[in-house]
Amino acid sequence: MKNSYFYILLLFFVACKSNPENQPQEEPQGFTPHSEAVVEETYHTDTTYKYEHRTGTSGDYQYNYDVSGTNQDGDEVTGNVTMQDKYGEGILNDDDGNEIEVKVEWDGYGKLKATDNDGNEYELEAD
Repeated sequence: MKNSYFYILLLFFVACKSNPENQPQEEPQGFTPHSEAVVEETYHTDTTYKYEHRTGTSGDYQYNYDVSGTNQDGDEVTGNVTMQDKYGEGILNDDDGNEIEVKVEWDGYGKLKATDNDGNEYELEAD
């Protein structure tokens, strides 16, 4: 009888350890803009897509988008962001002409969430 409890406990611990939900999650990869040399060498435009231009090589592309949206108070902002995979960064302009540096991540098809250095959030769409 003691052996059966031992094997049940062993099975329980092995199952918990191998479950990916129980493993620590890695931090998302950050965004690192391409160097000026890479941008100059690989700059590409294509008017059939929403992005303004693309840089990099296959598997390492960065896409540039004009964006518009609102801040958390509902005030309108516009700007330009550069994205690689899910993350990016850019500059937004508010109605007063202030430039706001933001970190950005995709939040759905054509939709982005941005956060500035003060923690303010912005809901954006690729134009």
